[in-house]
Amino acid sequence: MKTARGSSANPASALPQEQQRHSRPHSPLQLVHFLAGYFISRIGDALYTFCLPLLSYRLTGSVLVMSSLFAVSVLPVILFAPFAGVILDRFNRKQLMLCADLIRMGLIALIPILAHYGLLAIWHLYVISLLLSIVSTGYDIAVVTLIPALSGKNLTRGNAGVQTAGQLADMLGPAIAGGLASLMSITSILWLDVASFAVILYVLYRLPQEPARTRSAKPAFAAEMSQGFLWLIRSPVQLALSVQAAIGNFGYSAAYATLTYYLITNLHLTTGQMGMTYTLLAAGGVAGSLAVIYLDRHFRRGRLIPLLLLAGTCGFVLAGFGASWLAPGIGFGLVAACNTSWSVLSASIRQEQVPPELLGRVLSFSRVVTRTAMPAGALLGGWMSGALAPGAVFLLAAAAKLIEVLIAVASPIRRL
Repeated sequence: MKTARGSSANPASALPQEQQRHSRPHSPLQLVHFLAGYFISRIGDALYTFCLPLLSYRLTGSVLVMSSLFAVSVLPVILFAPFAGVILDRFNRKQLMLCADLIRMGLIALIPILAHYGLLAIWHLYVISLLLSIVSTGYDIAVVTLIPALSGKNLTRGNAGVQTAGQLADMLGPAIAGGLASLMSITSILWLDVASFAVILYVLYRLPQEPARTRSAKPAFAAEMSQGFLWLIRSPVQLALSVQAAIGNFGYSAAYATLTYYLITNLHLTTGQMGMTYTLLAAGGVAGSLAVIYLDRHFRRGRLIPLLLLAGTCGFVLAGFGASWLAPGIGFGLVAACNTSWSVLSASIRQEQVPPELLGRVLSFSRVVTRTAMPAGALLGGWMSGALAPGAVFLLAAAAKLIEVLIAVASPIRRL
Protein backbone atom coordinates (compact mmCIF):
# COMPACT_ATOMS: atom_id res chain seq x y z
CA MET A 1 0.00 0.00 0.00
CA LYS A 2 1.18 3.48 -0.76
CA THR A 3 2.33 5.71 2.08
CA ALA A 4 0.96 9.03 0.87
CA ARG A 5 -1.74 11.36 2.25
CA GLY A 6 -0.23 11.97 5.66
CA SER A 7 0.70 8.35 6.41
CA SER A 8 4.05 7.53 7.87
CA ALA A 9 6.67 5.54 6.00
CA ASN A 10 6.20 1.82 5.77
CA PRO A 11 6.93 0.50 9.31
CA ALA A 12 8.47 -2.68 7.88
CA SER A 13 11.38 -0.62 6.56
CA ALA A 14 12.48 -0.02 10.14
CA LEU A 15 12.54 -3.72 11.02
CA PRO A 16 15.70 -5.80 11.09
CA GLN A 17 16.48 -7.60 7.84
CA GLU A 18 15.44 -10.99 9.29
CA GLN A 19 12.01 -9.63 10.28
CA GLN A 20 11.61 -7.90 6.94
CA ARG A 21 11.93 -11.26 5.21
CA HIS A 22 9.17 -12.69 7.40
CA SER A 23 6.96 -9.67 6.76
CA ARG A 24 6.86 -10.28 3.00
CA PRO A 25 3.46 -11.35 1.69
CA HIS A 26 2.64 -14.99 1.08
CA SER A 27 1.38 -16.27 -2.25
CA PRO A 28 -1.69 -14.39 -3.55
CA LEU A 29 -3.50 -17.73 -3.52
CA GLN A 30 -3.23 -17.79 0.25
CA LEU A 31 -5.13 -14.53 0.46
CA VAL A 32 -7.76 -15.92 -1.92
CA HIS A 33 -8.09 -19.12 0.11
CA PHE A 34 -8.37 -17.16 3.35
CA LEU A 35 -11.03 -14.85 1.90
CA ALA A 36 -13.02 -17.84 0.60
CA GLY A 37 -12.99 -19.51 4.01
CA TYR A 38 -13.72 -16.23 5.75
CA PHE A 39 -16.67 -15.68 3.40
CA ILE A 40 -18.23 -19.05 4.23
CA SER A 41 -17.66 -18.51 7.94
CA ARG A 42 -19.28 -15.09 7.74
CA ILE A 43 -22.34 -16.57 6.02
CA GLY A 44 -22.73 -18.71 9.13
CA ASP A 45 -22.29 -15.61 11.30
CA ALA A 46 -24.99 -13.84 9.29
CA LEU A 47 -27.38 -16.72 9.90
CA TYR A 48 -26.73 -16.43 13.64
CA THR A 49 -27.16 -12.64 13.59
CA PHE A 50 -30.49 -13.02 11.76
CA CYS A 51 -31.80 -15.78 14.03
CA LEU A 52 -30.77 -14.40 17.44
CA PRO A 53 -33.19 -11.42 17.64
CA LEU A 54 -36.03 -13.58 16.29
CA LEU A 55 -35.34 -16.19 18.96
CA SER A 56 -35.24 -13.59 21.72
CA TYR A 57 -38.46 -11.97 20.50
CA ARG A 58 -40.25 -15.32 20.32
CA LEU A 59 -39.10 -16.18 23.84
CA THR A 60 -40.00 -12.84 25.45
CA GLY A 61 -41.82 -10.51 23.00
CA SER A 62 -39.72 -7.63 24.36
CA VAL A 63 -37.80 -5.05 22.34
CA LEU A 64 -35.68 -4.20 25.40
CA VAL A 65 -34.53 -7.81 25.57
CA MET A 66 -33.58 -7.67 21.89
CA SER A 67 -31.59 -4.47 22.34
CA SER A 68 -29.99 -5.64 25.60
CA LEU A 69 -28.76 -8.80 23.87
CA PHE A 70 -26.99 -6.54 21.39
CA ALA A 71 -25.55 -4.50 24.25
CA VAL A 72 -24.30 -7.62 26.04
CA SER A 73 -22.51 -8.75 22.89
CA VAL A 74 -20.54 -5.49 22.81
CA LEU A 75 -19.48 -5.31 26.47
CA PRO A 76 -16.62 -7.86 26.19
CA VAL A 77 -14.97 -5.73 23.51
CA ILE A 78 -14.73 -2.91 26.01
CA LEU A 79 -13.56 -5.09 28.89
CA PHE A 80 -11.27 -7.62 27.22
CA ALA A 81 -9.90 -6.00 24.05
CA PRO A 82 -6.76 -4.58 25.78
CA PHE A 83 -5.85 -8.04 27.06
CA ALA A 84 -6.60 -9.58 23.65
CA GLY A 85 -4.24 -7.10 21.98
CA VAL A 86 -1.32 -8.07 24.21
CA ILE A 87 -2.03 -11.79 23.75
CA LEU A 88 -2.11 -11.38 19.97
CA ASP A 89 1.18 -9.49 19.97
CA ARG A 90 2.81 -12.09 22.25
CA PHE A 91 1.62 -15.45 20.89
CA ASN A 92 1.01 -17.29 17.63
CA ARG A 93 -2.05 -15.69 16.04
CA LYS A 94 -2.86 -18.63 13.80
CA GLN A 95 -3.09 -21.02 16.75
CA LEU A 96 -5.15 -18.54 18.74
CA MET A 97 -7.61 -18.18 15.85
CA LEU A 98 -7.93 -21.96 15.52
CA CYS A 99 -8.76 -22.28 19.22
CA ALA A 100 -11.22 -19.40 19.03
CA ASP A 101 -13.11 -20.96 16.12
CA LEU A 102 -13.39 -24.30 17.92
CA ILE A 103 -14.86 -22.58 20.97
CA ARG A 104 -17.28 -20.52 18.89
CA MET A 105 -18.43 -23.64 17.03
CA GLY A 106 -19.28 -25.33 20.33
CA LEU A 107 -21.15 -22.32 21.69
CA ILE A 108 -23.36 -21.97 18.60
CA ALA A 109 -24.13 -25.69 18.67
CA LEU A 110 -25.50 -25.33 22.21
CA ILE A 111 -28.53 -23.32 21.00
CA PRO A 112 -30.13 -25.96 18.74
CA ILE A 113 -29.18 -28.69 21.21
CA LEU A 114 -30.94 -26.91 24.09
CA ALA A 115 -33.91 -26.15 21.85
CA HIS A 116 -34.17 -29.81 20.79
CA TYR A 117 -34.58 -30.89 24.40
CA GLY A 118 -36.97 -28.03 25.22
CA LEU A 119 -34.49 -26.36 27.57
CA LEU A 120 -33.69 -23.15 25.69
CA ALA A 121 -34.37 -20.04 27.79
CA ILE A 122 -33.55 -16.38 27.30
CA TRP A 123 -30.72 -16.50 29.85
CA HIS A 124 -28.99 -19.11 27.68
CA LEU A 125 -28.93 -16.59 24.82
CA TYR A 126 -27.42 -13.95 27.11
CA VAL A 127 -24.65 -16.27 28.31
CA ILE A 128 -23.86 -17.64 24.85
CA SER A 129 -23.88 -14.16 23.32
CA LEU A 130 -21.52 -12.92 26.03
CA LEU A 131 -19.08 -15.81 25.64
CA LEU A 132 -19.14 -15.58 21.85
CA SER A 133 -18.30 -11.90 22.05
CA ILE A 134 -15.39 -12.54 24.45
CA VAL A 135 -13.85 -15.10 22.10
CA SER A 136 -14.58 -13.03 18.98
CA THR A 137 -12.96 -9.88 20.40
CA GLY A 138 -9.43 -11.12 19.82
CA TYR A 139 -10.38 -13.05 16.68
CA ASP A 140 -11.63 -9.96 14.85
CA ILE A 141 -8.48 -8.04 15.71
CA ALA A 142 -6.35 -10.99 14.56
CA VAL A 143 -8.02 -10.90 11.14
CA VAL A 144 -6.89 -7.28 10.68
CA THR A 145 -3.34 -8.12 11.74
CA LEU A 146 -3.19 -10.96 9.18
CA ILE A 147 -3.89 -8.70 6.20
CA PRO A 148 -0.40 -7.12 5.87
CA ALA A 149 1.19 -10.59 5.75
CA LEU A 150 -1.31 -11.86 3.16
CA SER A 151 -1.59 -8.80 0.91
CA GLY A 152 1.80 -7.11 1.16
CA LYS A 153 1.73 -3.47 0.06
CA ASN A 154 -1.83 -3.65 -1.33
CA LEU A 155 -3.40 -2.93 2.05
CA THR A 156 -6.51 -1.20 0.74
CA ARG A 157 -7.15 -4.09 -1.65
CA GLY A 158 -6.59 -6.66 1.11
CA ASN A 159 -8.82 -4.84 3.60
CA ALA A 160 -11.44 -4.32 0.92
CA GLY A 161 -11.31 -8.06 0.19
CA VAL A 162 -12.08 -8.87 3.82
CA GLN A 163 -14.89 -6.33 3.88
CA THR A 164 -16.29 -7.59 0.57
CA ALA A 165 -16.30 -11.18 1.79
CA GLY A 166 -17.96 -10.18 5.03
CA GLN A 167 -20.55 -7.90 3.48
CA LEU A 168 -21.37 -10.34 0.69
CA ALA A 169 -21.94 -13.00 3.33
CA ASP A 170 -24.11 -10.60 5.30
CA MET A 171 -26.10 -10.01 2.13
CA LEU A 172 -26.64 -13.68 1.35
CA GLY A 173 -27.04 -14.88 4.94
CA PRO A 174 -30.39 -13.18 5.73
CA ALA A 175 -31.81 -14.20 2.35
CA ILE A 176 -30.78 -17.79 3.02
CA ALA A 177 -32.17 -17.65 6.56
CA GLY A 178 -35.43 -16.07 5.37
CA GLY A 179 -35.90 -18.83 2.82
CA LEU A 180 -34.95 -21.62 5.23
CA ALA A 181 -37.29 -20.27 7.93
CA SER A 182 -40.26 -21.65 5.96
CA LEU A 183 -38.64 -25.10 5.77
CA MET A 184 -37.11 -25.59 9.22
CA SER A 185 -37.04 -24.07 12.69
CA ILE A 186 -34.93 -21.02 13.51
CA THR A 187 -32.71 -23.05 15.81
CA SER A 188 -32.11 -25.71 13.15
CA ILE A 189 -30.73 -23.04 10.81
CA LEU A 190 -27.91 -22.51 13.29
CA TRP A 191 -26.45 -25.93 12.42
CA LEU A 192 -25.34 -24.33 9.15
CA ASP A 193 -23.38 -21.80 11.16
CA VAL A 194 -21.74 -24.65 13.06
CA ALA A 195 -20.79 -26.31 9.76
CA SER A 196 -19.29 -23.06 8.43
CA PHE A 197 -16.68 -23.08 11.19
CA ALA A 198 -15.26 -26.33 9.84
CA VAL A 199 -14.38 -24.54 6.60
CA ILE A 200 -12.49 -21.65 8.18
CA LEU A 201 -10.73 -24.07 10.55
CA TYR A 202 -9.37 -25.95 7.54
CA VAL A 203 -8.28 -22.75 5.80
CA LEU A 204 -6.51 -21.45 8.91
CA TYR A 205 -4.80 -24.81 9.42
CA ARG A 206 -3.43 -24.65 5.86
CA LEU A 207 -1.88 -21.20 6.33
CA PRO A 208 1.91 -21.19 6.85
CA GLN A 209 3.13 -21.09 10.41
CA GLU A 210 3.82 -17.63 11.72
CA PRO A 211 7.56 -17.07 12.28
CA ALA A 212 8.67 -17.19 15.89
CA ARG A 213 8.92 -13.80 17.54
CA THR A 214 12.19 -13.02 19.22
CA ARG A 215 12.23 -10.82 22.28
CA SER A 216 15.20 -10.17 24.49
CA ALA A 217 12.95 -9.58 27.49
CA LYS A 218 9.19 -9.44 27.70
CA PRO A 219 7.85 -6.43 29.60
CA ALA A 220 5.10 -6.85 32.14
CA PHE A 221 1.59 -7.45 30.81
CA ALA A 222 0.38 -4.05 32.03
CA ALA A 223 3.39 -2.33 30.48
CA GLU A 224 2.63 -3.90 27.11
CA MET A 225 -0.98 -2.74 27.32
CA SER A 226 0.09 0.79 28.18
CA GLN A 227 2.37 0.91 25.10
CA GLY A 228 -0.64 0.37 22.83
CA PHE A 229 -2.76 2.89 24.71
CA LEU A 230 -0.07 5.59 24.71
CA TRP A 231 0.63 5.09 21.00
CA LEU A 232 -3.07 5.56 20.25
CA ILE A 233 -3.63 8.73 22.29
CA ARG A 234 -0.39 10.34 21.08
CA SER A 235 -1.36 9.93 17.43
CA PRO A 236 -3.83 12.71 16.53
CA VAL A 237 -5.11 10.92 13.43
CA GLN A 238 -5.57 7.56 15.13
CA LEU A 239 -7.30 9.13 18.12
CA ALA A 240 -9.60 11.22 15.90
CA LEU A 241 -10.60 8.13 13.91
CA SER A 242 -11.40 6.27 17.12
CA VAL A 243 -13.47 9.07 18.68
CA GLN A 244 -15.27 9.59 15.40
CA ALA A 245 -16.17 5.90 15.21
CA ALA A 246 -17.31 5.85 18.85
CA ILE A 247 -19.91 8.54 18.20
CA GLY A 248 -21.06 6.93 14.99
CA ASN A 249 -21.32 3.53 16.66
CA PHE A 250 -23.52 5.00 19.38
CA GLY A 251 -26.07 6.13 16.82
CA TYR A 252 -25.77 3.04 14.63
CA SER A 253 -26.24 0.72 17.61
CA ALA A 254 -29.42 2.52 18.60
CA ALA A 255 -30.86 2.07 15.12
CA TYR A 256 -29.56 -1.39 14.26
CA ALA A 257 -30.38 -3.02 17.61
CA THR A 258 -34.06 -2.14 17.16
CA LEU A 259 -34.33 -2.62 13.40
CA THR A 260 -35.95 -6.06 13.62
CA TYR A 261 -38.51 -4.74 16.12
CA TYR A 262 -39.25 -1.78 13.84
CA LEU A 263 -39.76 -4.06 10.84
CA ILE A 264 -42.09 -6.37 12.80
CA THR A 265 -44.22 -3.89 14.75
CA ASN A 266 -44.29 -0.77 12.56
CA LEU A 267 -44.01 -2.14 9.03
CA HIS A 268 -45.48 -5.62 9.75
CA LEU A 269 -43.03 -7.31 7.41
CA THR A 270 -42.94 -11.04 6.81
CA THR A 271 -39.83 -13.11 7.54
CA GLY A 272 -38.99 -13.06 3.83
CA GLN A 273 -39.33 -9.27 3.65
CA MET A 274 -37.12 -8.88 6.71
CA GLY A 275 -34.57 -11.11 5.00
CA MET A 276 -34.72 -8.81 1.98
CA THR A 277 -34.16 -5.78 4.21
CA TYR A 278 -31.01 -7.25 5.72
CA THR A 279 -29.90 -8.39 2.28
CA LEU A 280 -30.16 -4.82 0.98
CA LEU A 281 -28.19 -3.64 4.00
CA ALA A 282 -25.38 -6.07 3.26
CA ALA A 283 -25.52 -5.31 -0.47
CA GLY A 284 -24.67 -1.73 0.38
CA GLY A 285 -21.68 -2.98 2.34
CA VAL A 286 -20.49 -5.01 -0.65
CA ALA A 287 -20.84 -1.98 -2.91
CA GLY A 288 -18.87 0.14 -0.45
CA SER A 289 -16.05 -2.37 -0.11
CA LEU A 290 -15.66 -2.56 -3.90
CA ALA A 291 -16.02 1.16 -4.57
CA VAL A 292 -13.47 2.21 -1.96
CA ILE A 293 -10.60 0.73 -4.00
CA TYR A 294 -11.39 3.17 -6.83
CA LEU A 295 -12.18 6.06 -4.49
CA ASP A 296 -8.95 5.66 -2.56
CA ARG A 297 -6.94 5.91 -5.79
CA HIS A 298 -8.61 9.06 -7.08
CA PHE A 299 -9.57 11.14 -4.03
CA ARG A 300 -7.79 12.45 -0.99
CA ARG A 301 -8.89 10.61 2.13
CA GLY A 302 -9.30 13.88 3.98
CA ARG A 303 -12.07 14.88 1.56
CA LEU A 304 -13.49 11.44 0.97
CA ILE A 305 -14.15 10.51 4.60
CA PRO A 306 -16.53 13.41 5.46
CA LEU A 307 -18.43 12.93 2.20
CA LEU A 308 -18.95 9.26 3.00
CA LEU A 309 -20.22 10.12 6.46
CA LEU A 310 -22.59 12.75 5.09
CA ALA A 311 -24.08 10.20 2.70
CA GLY A 312 -24.56 7.86 5.66
CA THR A 313 -26.56 10.58 7.40
CA CYS A 314 -28.97 10.65 4.47
CA GLY A 315 -29.27 6.87 4.67
CA PHE A 316 -30.56 6.97 8.24
CA VAL A 317 -33.13 9.62 7.35
CA LEU A 318 -34.37 7.51 4.45
CA ALA A 319 -34.56 4.39 6.65
CA GLY A 320 -36.84 6.06 9.16
CA PHE A 321 -39.04 8.19 6.96
CA GLY A 322 -39.21 6.50 3.54
CA ALA A 323 -42.69 5.63 2.33
CA SER A 324 -41.94 2.12 1.02
CA TRP A 325 -41.31 -1.00 3.11
CA LEU A 326 -38.03 -1.20 1.21
CA ALA A 327 -36.89 2.16 2.61
CA PRO A 328 -35.16 0.72 5.72
CA GLY A 329 -33.22 -1.74 3.59
CA ILE A 330 -32.19 0.89 1.07
CA GLY A 331 -31.38 3.44 3.76
CA PHE A 332 -29.32 1.02 5.82
CA GLY A 333 -27.70 -0.17 2.60
CA LEU A 334 -26.46 3.37 1.96
CA VAL A 335 -25.22 3.59 5.55
CA ALA A 336 -23.46 0.23 5.20
CA ALA A 337 -21.79 1.30 1.95
CA CYS A 338 -20.38 4.42 3.60
CA ASN A 339 -19.43 2.68 6.84
CA THR A 340 -17.65 -0.13 5.00
CA SER A 341 -15.67 2.30 2.86
CA TRP A 342 -14.73 4.21 6.00
CA SER A 343 -13.68 0.98 7.73
CA VAL A 344 -11.42 -0.02 4.84
CA LEU A 345 -9.78 3.40 4.78
CA SER A 346 -9.29 3.55 8.54
CA ALA A 347 -7.84 0.02 8.65
CA SER A 348 -5.38 0.90 5.89
CA ILE A 349 -4.39 4.09 7.71
CA ARG A 350 -3.74 2.14 10.90
CA GLN A 351 -1.74 -0.57 9.13
CA GLU A 352 0.38 2.09 7.40
CA GLN A 353 1.06 4.17 10.50
CA VAL A 354 1.21 1.74 13.42
CA PRO A 355 4.39 -0.34 13.91
CA PRO A 356 3.65 -4.04 13.25
CA GLU A 357 4.79 -5.11 16.72
CA LEU A 358 2.22 -2.73 18.25
CA LEU A 359 -0.63 -3.25 15.81
CA GLY A 360 -2.61 -5.72 17.93
CA ARG A 361 -2.46 -3.52 21.03
CA VAL A 362 -3.26 -0.27 19.23
CA LEU A 363 -6.18 -1.92 17.46
CA SER A 364 -7.46 -3.35 20.72
CA PHE A 365 -7.53 0.01 22.48
CA SER A 366 -9.09 1.59 19.43
CA ARG A 367 -11.83 -1.07 19.69
CA VAL A 368 -12.36 -0.11 23.32
CA VAL A 369 -12.87 3.53 22.37
CA THR A 370 -15.07 2.82 19.37
CA ARG A 371 -17.28 0.24 21.12
CA THR A 372 -17.69 1.95 24.51
CA ALA A 373 -20.85 3.81 23.53
CA MET A 374 -22.51 0.91 21.72
CA PRO A 375 -24.27 -0.71 24.72
CA ALA A 376 -25.69 2.66 25.77
CA GLY A 377 -26.80 3.32 22.19
CA ALA A 378 -28.51 -0.06 21.93
CA LEU A 379 -30.35 0.36 25.23
CA LEU A 380 -31.37 3.92 24.40
CA GLY A 381 -32.62 2.76 21.02
CA GLY A 382 -34.71 0.06 22.70
CA TRP A 383 -36.29 2.61 25.02
CA MET A 384 -36.92 5.12 22.23
CA SER A 385 -38.57 2.49 20.03
CA GLY A 386 -41.10 1.71 22.74
CA ALA A 387 -41.70 5.23 24.06
CA LEU A 388 -41.31 7.67 21.16
CA ALA A 389 -42.31 8.05 17.53
CA PRO A 390 -41.01 5.23 15.27
CA GLY A 391 -38.55 7.46 13.39
CA ALA A 392 -36.94 9.02 16.47
CA VAL A 393 -34.19 6.45 16.79
CA PHE A 394 -33.17 6.97 13.14
CA LEU A 395 -32.93 10.71 13.69
CA LEU A 396 -30.60 10.02 16.62
CA ALA A 397 -28.39 7.90 14.36
CA ALA A 398 -28.40 10.62 11.67
CA ALA A 399 -27.36 13.25 14.23
CA ALA A 400 -24.46 11.07 15.36
CA LYS A 401 -23.30 10.77 11.74
CA LEU A 402 -23.35 14.57 11.40
CA ILE A 403 -21.08 14.85 14.44
CA GLU A 404 -18.72 12.40 12.73
CA VAL A 405 -18.63 14.73 9.73
CA LEU A 406 -17.69 17.66 11.97
CA ILE A 407 -14.85 15.67 13.55
CA ALA A 408 -13.54 14.73 10.12
CA VAL A 409 -13.33 18.34 8.93
CA ALA A 410 -12.07 19.78 12.24
CA SER A 411 -9.38 17.19 13.08
CA PRO A 412 -6.10 16.08 11.44
CA ILE A 413 -8.17 13.65 9.36
CA ARG A 414 -8.76 16.50 6.92
CA ARG A 415 -5.04 16.56 6.04
CA LEU A 416 -4.91 12.90 4.94
